[in-house]
Amino acid sequence: MLLKKKTEIFALILFIFSFSAFGQQDRYSLEELIDLTLQENYQLQIMRKQQQMAENLNTPGNAGMLPMVGIGSERSWEIQTSEANLFTGETRSGDNALSTLFNAMVEVDWMVFDGFSMFARRDRLGYLAQMSDLETRFFIEQTVSDLAKTYYSLVREKRLLETLEQFKEVSAYRLELEERKRAVGSGSALLYHQAVVDYNSDSALVVDQEMNMRDQEIQINRLINRNPRLALQPQSDAIDLQGIAPDGELIEMAEKNNRDLERAKLEEMLTEANYRIEKGERYPQVSLFGNYAFSHQTSELGIIESSQSRGAQFGIRVRFNLYDGGRQNTRIENVVLEKESADIYQKDTRVFIESELVRLISRYEAFLQQYRLLQESVEAADRSLSIAREQLQTGAINGYEFRQTQLAALQVENQLIDLKYAMRIIEIDVYRLSGELMERLL
Repeated sequence: MLLKKKTEIFALILFIFSFSAFGQQDRYSLEELIDLTLQENYQLQIMRKQQQMAENLNTPGNAGMLPMVGIGSERSWEIQTSEANLFTGETRSGDNALSTLFNAMVEVDWMVFDGFSMFARRDRLGYLAQMSDLETRFFIEQTVSDLAKTYYSLVREKRLLETLEQFKEVSAYRLELEERKRAVGSGSALLYHQAVVDYNSDSALVVDQEMNMRDQEIQINRLINRNPRLALQPQSDAIDLQGIAPDGELIEMAEKNNRDLERAKLEEMLTEANYRIEKGERYPQVSLFGNYAFSHQTSELGIIESSQSRGAQFGIRVRFNLYDGGRQNTRIENVVLEKESADIYQKDTRVFIESELVRLISRYEAFLQQYRLLQESVEAADRSLSIAREQLQTGAINGYEFRQTQLAALQVENQLIDLKYAMRIIEIDVYRLSGELMERLL
């Protein structure tokens, strides 16, 4: 019996150590999760592929600046049965006469002037490459922002779970106290059953909170392409606030670094390039061309038995569109409207970012005042709960009065945790709008 008990204790110790080691492996800091996301996230991999495609298209050849060079050849056979009566009275005829033809040619076509449209197309390709790069960085920032918010949500849920577990322990103590009172005949059945209900209620809250934590873990695992069934724990249980700069400084930073505003500027530059491309269609197009051809022909029937030729051809081609039904003018008018819309969109984006920063800063300052008040309330609630626990033990208050004190302390504690989380989310949004998200989180 003693050996069996020692074996069970030893197995329990091994389980505890193995569980502890497993938990250590599943603890991640936000920086580590961001690194994993940047490496493993499938959506980011797709964005990088699209960015590479846009960069591959940004070449002088795609802009129409380089000549087109082609080479081709043709080999054909012809079998004919024919009869020809000549004016000389001679008759020439043949059955299944074979004729062969071989052609080969190298040709060059180079547009040397198209109203400067080729330069506008090259600028447009450059802007599209920049836009793709910007879209990738924008998606990275958005993904990191989502990850950070989910991570701090997990920290919040864990803090709430710890608080609920502490209050569950207090409820268990109260239930145990009521059980001891009943055992000695001084307890109340009503107070005992109330203690049972309150303990079960706190236990259910703990289970529900564990489920909330699991939801956050699954979301983070999805972002880093990790098995959703694996456990994940934040390395730190604290939500550390970094603070934010004054609104004037943040607005100035956003003007330089905000991705939305940068995209709006690129959109305006793209419309300017499109306008130059369309205007180029009003100019004549001048191209140089040339080719070198070789031809060899044989015939079993006809005047010429075989022939062969080779030679070069070159020249200049000029084309000018005199009238196309007014379609070119319509396209130019629409591009002008696109330019005006892009300018309005840029102004609207700037106003939105400025107003959003002011709104977030205002909320943050209000939350900061609430935070100081809640800190005092938490300290007072902890003292009240400690006093109430002593009074419950001595019988100065009953279980219902103690429960009210306990719920008040729980509410204040949860409010403080939720408020710190809300303030941290505001910081993340402000960092993203001002273009310093990666620097702040890494």
